[in-house]
Amino acid sequence: MKTVPAILACLLAAPAALSDPKPDVTLTWVEKYLTYAQDHENRLALTDAHFLAEIIFDGDRDFDAIRATLRKQGSDEPLAAYGGSDKRAFTNGYFYTRKTRSFDSLEALDAMHPADSAFVWTVAGPSGQFTLDPIRIGGPEGRTQVPKPSTIRLEQGSMAVGNYDAIDPAASLTINFDPFVGGGPLEGSVWSDLVFVLVSDCHGEVVYTGGAPGTDKDFVDYTDTSATMPAGRLRPGEPYVVFISQVNYVDFNESHGIGQLAANSFATELPVRTRGTPAAGACTTNLRPAQYLWTRKSRGEAMVSWPTLADYW
Repeated sequence: MKTVPAILACLLAAPAALSDPKPDVTLTWVEKYLTYAQDHENRLALTDAHFLAEIIFDGDRDFDAIRATLRKQGSDEPLAAYGGSDKRAFTNGYFYTRKTRSFDSLEALDAMHPADSAFVWTVAGPSGQFTLDPIRIGGPEGRTQVPKPSTIRLEQGSMAVGNYDAIDPAASLTINFDPFVGGGPLEGSVWSDLVFVLVSDCHGEVVYTGGAPGTDKDFVDYTDTSATMPAGRLRPGEPYVVFISQVNYVDFNESHGIGQLAANSFATELPVRTRGTPAAGACTTNLRPAQYLWTRKSRGEAMVSWPTLADYW
C-alpha cells in the first residue's frame, strides 16, 4: 500500500488549473467495464460487459441547472442525456450521475463501440454551453485494454482459506489477487491506474476498503497484489462479498476546464460467510446481491441510470 504526493489528489479531483468561470462539471468519464462472479471452486463467470459514462460535479444543487449529452464522434445521435431528475450518488466529496448499457460479452460491446471510437460530451449550465474535445475509449492506441481478470484468494493466519463459508470473524483476512499487468501512470497526466478492494455486508454496507487516492494516505495501488482487512470487521455467521477491481486509464484530456478520462476495467466478486452463530436479527442471506456488479439490468438500446450505490469504494 502506498502514499502519493498531494498533486495526485484523488480519483475525482479536478484538474489543477481551471478556467474562469468555474466549470459546471468537474470531470467526465467513459469506461468499458467487465464484471465477474467467482464461485467457491474459484471459477470466474462473466456477469456483464458495461459501457458506462458519468459526469462528476462538486455540488448537488448545482446539478439541477446542468444538462449534458454524450454522443459518439461523427454522430449527431445522443447516446445518453443527463439532467437534474437523474439519479445521483455521493462519493469522496463529489456527486456524480452515471448511465450504462449492458452487453452479453466484450465482443458485443466492442462491436457496438469499437476500440478506436471517441466520444464527445456537451455540457450546458450557468457557466455556458460547451462541446468538449473527443475522449478515446481505446486510448491513442485504439485498442481495448481491459486488464486480465483475476480470481480472489483469501488467507487467514498465513494459511489459504479452503472453505469460503467458514471465515473466522475474529482474525484478519488477507485478500490476494493477480498482478496488474501493464498497470502504471497514464502518460501525459497526473493519473495512475487504480486497484479497489472492498468487503461489504448483506446490506451492501462497506466494512473494509483498501482505500483510494485522495481519501486515504495509505491505499492499495497498481503495484500491490494483496490487502489485509484487520480483525474485528466481520460479525459471526453472516454473509459478505469480497470485491476487487483493476481500472486501466487509457486516455485523458482537459477541455474548457473540465477533465476527461477514459478507462477499461474489470471487477470480481466472491461471496463468503463467517462461521459462528449470528446475532439475533442478523442477516443470513445477502439482501442485496451484487452490490457492485449490477448484472443484466440494463439490456436494451438505451443507456439507463446506474443504481445510486457508492460503487467502487
